[in-house]
Amino acid sequence: MYLLEFGIAHEGCVVNELSRAVPNVKFICPGGFVINKNSADEILALDNPTDSDLESVIRFMNESSSIDNFSVVEKTINRVFIYFRSASAPEVGYCSEAVERNHCFGIGHEIQHEGLEQWRVGSKNRSDAEALVSDLKGMGDLQYHKISEVSWEELSG
Repeated sequence: MYLLEFGIAHEGCVVNELSRAVPNVKFICPGGFVINKNSADEILALDNPTDSDLESVIRFMNESSSIDNFSVVEKTINRVFIYFRSASAPEVGYCSEAVERNHCFGIGHEIQHEGLEQWRVGSKNRSDAEALVSDLKGMGDLQYHKISEVSWEELSG
């Protein structure tokens, strides 16, 4: 089993743009799905945001031509959950599409923080992880990546 950890400044990704605009907020991305070539539905969890942070996120979403609509769906003590639909997609594609295309699978949640989209993915074959790294280099500024051989048990627990 191979573990690939990477961080990318993802070209054209609205959530990555948001994390650059509001760098002190850690965005946890539990999931979403591509609707068509120009749109996706996503959920963001803002980790321990201040009221000012939340205001900045809402302002960004209101002003962005890349956001079709959004709503705050839940507030807890530690997190604010926001649903949104994008009105455009990165020309270079979504990282999730590259992960799938290269026969890899996400481990945990994607994190967006300080302008960096961060992933942990697994693959059965090292060549699949290496192919994903190659794809990512065309999707933005791949700031780091590390491939490690690990046991399946390490990734399942």
